[in-house]
Amino acid sequence: MSHHASGPNFIFPRGDARLDMTDLYAFTKPGDPNKSILILNVHPSFRLDSPEPTTTEPFKPGALYEIKIDTNGDAVADLGCSVQFSFSGDGKQTATVRRLAGALAGRVGDDGEVIVQQAPVSVGKEAYVTQVGDFRFFFGWRSDPFFST
Repeated sequence: MSHHASGPNFIFPRGDARLDMTDLYAFTKPGDPNKSILILNVHPSFRLDSPEPTTTEPFKPGALYEIKIDTNGDAVADLGCSVQFSFSGDGKQTATVRRLAGALAGRVGDDGEVIVQQAPVSVGKEAYVTQVGDFRFFFGWRSDPFFST
């Protein structure tokens, strides 16, 4: 899954770094093994060597970011999560999250139960967290502890 922009002939997916999924972290919530935490990182700019983001939109509007989970070891997705971002035109982005279960989890597309719609995307210092029932979501830019000195 992780590419980290390596190789002499590197190009971003569809020419857009925001579609380059660089890391996926999955672990149980400390103190509550019945809950999981999923973190997906994407490249934050249009240039490979940019010291800062080169776009005002952290995520590609209209793109479908998906995480598929096999819960029983048969190499077929049983559970999934998809996120699609929109651009409001006023310098802000929002996110819609869908939960995919059963046979639907193995498909690609924007089907599934909408869990959160039009959640704000953080582009500044303030972290916007959206909570719906037992789900908590954060979308946006944050610093990465993996940097060179």
